[in-house]
Amino acid sequence: MTGAPLDVLVADDDEDSLDALTEALTHLGHTCRAAHDGDEAWKMYQAAGADVILSDWNMPGMTGIELCEKVRAAEPPYAYTHFVFITGNGENTHYLRGMQAGADDFLGKPFDLEELEARLTATQRVVTRQRHMRERNSHLRHDSDCARLAARTDSLTEAFNRLALTEDLEALGARAARYGHRYCAALCDIDDFKAYNDHFGHLAGDHVLRTVARTIHTQLRRGDVFYRYGGEEFLAVLPEQSLVEAARGMDRVRLAVENLRIAHSPAARVPFVTISVGVSLLDMAPAESMESWIGRADGALYLAKSRGRNMVVVDEHTGCDAPHAAE
Repeated sequence: MTGAPLDVLVADDDEDSLDALTEALTHLGHTCRAAHDGDEAWKMYQAAGADVILSDWNMPGMTGIELCEKVRAAEPPYAYTHFVFITGNGENTHYLRGMQAGADDFLGKPFDLEELEARLTATQRVVTRQRHMRERNSHLRHDSDCARLAARTDSLTEAFNRLALTEDLEALGARAARYGHRYCAALCDIDDFKAYNDHFGHLAGDHVLRTVARTIHTQLRRGDVFYRYGGEEFLAVLPEQSLVEAARGMDRVRLAVENLRIAHSPAARVPFVTISVGVSLLDMAPAESMESWIGRADGALYLAKSRGRNMVVVDEHTGCDAPHAAE
């Protein structure tokens, strides 16, 4: 036998024929499951599939033709089951009807062991090739998924990047318009980051970017999405939160960054590395563009900076259900 053993499902209501086939398949090195009629074979196929089905033509209940048709209708696109009829009927009408139902081959009854082995050897080559192709396609899909994720991820902070944000905002806007979902945007900026870079150097600055990004991300909810917006700015998209909830949540994020107690540059206006945050609610009545929504969060962030930094400020142009600042 060449290649891996086949998983063969045999369906035959004749006990002697079923026993003979089971013994022959085991002798040839294949695994074998025996069904005493078409209904039992169908249940076995549904439970575990099969590489090959050897089926009698006439069986009580579900016939071989019906079994073949059901298998063809149900099999997934990535797996193919070779269906072989074992029958004493040699008329051309049976061959044609069987092939039209989806059969791959016929084997006479009583079967010849060498003929059975030859048919299965040919089938085994095809099945082995199919397995290799499935494995290769699986690896290709995995590589493609990894490449797509890498293209959408910021290499320094491991947050999603602007490409991912552009793609996601388009889908988000469609969901908000169609289903009325509510979203808040929280734009975060590291306070006086240029002063930190100028004093400690860019390698230390990169470490701070990674540390702050990781801290913000771990403080967000599981359903929130986190992006590096640019430079020392990060954006969190917060689904199904009111402005009050978003402001409170982002104030916990702000406090977590402050509690890192990363010493700042002497030239900075704050003693430790902190963040300022601007929060806005997506307004879908009337429908608002994504640019306008993020722009209002940026406006709130500007206010946080002008009011002293290290605070959360809510956009003042949304129908406010939150205080203007959370300190």
